[in-house]
Amino acid sequence: MIMAVNFRDPISRRIYENRHFFDKEVKSLTKREVKWIQAHLSRNHIIGFYNLESNSPHKELIRQLAEQDNFQELFYDAYNTMQHNILPEENFEWIKNDIRIQIFILEILSNENNYIFNISSSKNLIHEIYSFFDYNNNSSFANRAILNSIKNRWLSIKSVEKYSKWLEEKDYEQISWVNNYLSEKGLLIRSANIFTSIKEERAKILASLDLIDMHAIHAVFDKGSVFEESANKTIIIDKMKRAWSQQKYRDAGKTKKPYHLPLTKKTKARLEKMARVQGRSETAMLDILINRFYELDYVDVDGKDLY
Repeated sequence: MIMAVNFRDPISRRIYENRHFFDKEVKSLTKREVKWIQAHLSRNHIIGFYNLESNSPHKELIRQLAEQDNFQELFYDAYNTMQHNILPEENFEWIKNDIRIQIFILEILSNENNYIFNISSSKNLIHEIYSFFDYNNNSSFANRAILNSIKNRWLSIKSVEKYSKWLEEKDYEQISWVNNYLSEKGLLIRSANIFTSIKEERAKILASLDLIDMHAIHAVFDKGSVFEESANKTIIIDKMKRAWSQQKYRDAGKTKKPYHLPLTKKTKARLEKMARVQGRSETAMLDILINRFYELDYVDVDGKDLY
């Protein structure tokens, strides 16, 4: 005996009776595709969706479709239109797991295509990139050309740059210093504040360095041409590296080994007086005296050690 199914409303009944269609056609879509079809139906058929950022977009799409008598026709129309307008997922494989590349792409889209994006965490980066290419009203051919142009530039930069090896992956001190250095120079990307982990901070820094002189780089490189880093960018990178080396040297100079020197009372008093007159600490005064005497009697005219 088959038990009757009770439904809370006619829409639930329609969903149940057409569950094979919805399971096959709607539930197999990616979240990105569901959002595109929702936007298309909202724009072209005035079908309202209560929450486009729903945690269950597939269920919401199914329910809203089920409210329409010609839901299958509407779905296939939207799906076929999507196939001619949306870039296939394979075009984005190279960017999916690299925050640095995602930042690079968004900054290019902002500067060259006036794309206004809003990101609250690194997880939003890929979705903002999808949003540009999915809803900019360009043909898929035009969108593919834009993305490939950015990819060519990225690959060219990556093939010659050496700063990613220089910036240690787990050296928080170096990453923090470079972050402040680029910020003071006005070279840090504008969406800098959302990145918090050391991995994200490093990706943000590298993307900022990648983007130096981007306006001077041609979107398309002739076949066989060799990309070269601009002289200006090379100078900026070299200055940054030297500044970091100087900082490390200064920091190393601040570390002194503790020594206990058993001086006579007379010598101790004289050292204190000399330090007071010179306005230095006793330790600094000893450094000066020892090095001065050493240079007088223990090195030759060329500054080489005699002993």
